[in-house]
Amino acid sequence: MSDVTTYLLNYALDHHIGFELLNGIDSDWPSLAIPERNMMFINTNWYKQEELPMMVAHEIGHMLNGDSCYMYDHSNTGKISSEGAANKVAIDLLLQYCRDNDIQFNDYIMFLQQFCIPLRYEYIVKKKMVMN
Repeated sequence: MSDVTTYLLNYALDHHIGFELLNGIDSDWPSLAIPERNMMFINTNWYKQEELPMMVAHEIGHMLNGDSCYMYDHSNTGKISSEGAANKVAIDLLLQYCRDNDIQFNDYIMFLQQFCIPLRYEYIVKKKMVMN
């Protein structure tokens, strides 16, 4: 497991967020958060290992935001809003990891690429990196 993933899981523990690491499941099974049960299920066998830190940070975002895991009961607008909010928290957590470990990026595109952050969040990362 990478240092950043370990950092994020320790962050979860520090914030009393439970999790289970699942390594014997299909590689395309997505990780998920169930705030109602204070539990995240992280697929450590994910087929794109480089995406794992963003996935863990994203699930922590759902937990911190108190999102319902039963997204099929919500409108598409609610689901999109919830996913976007979780990604914003994930970006903050990844930026904090970089600050705490004195990791610097020459530009925000490198940060996006390093953590497999979808390009649609470019404006958020750019804004947050300028502020820090």
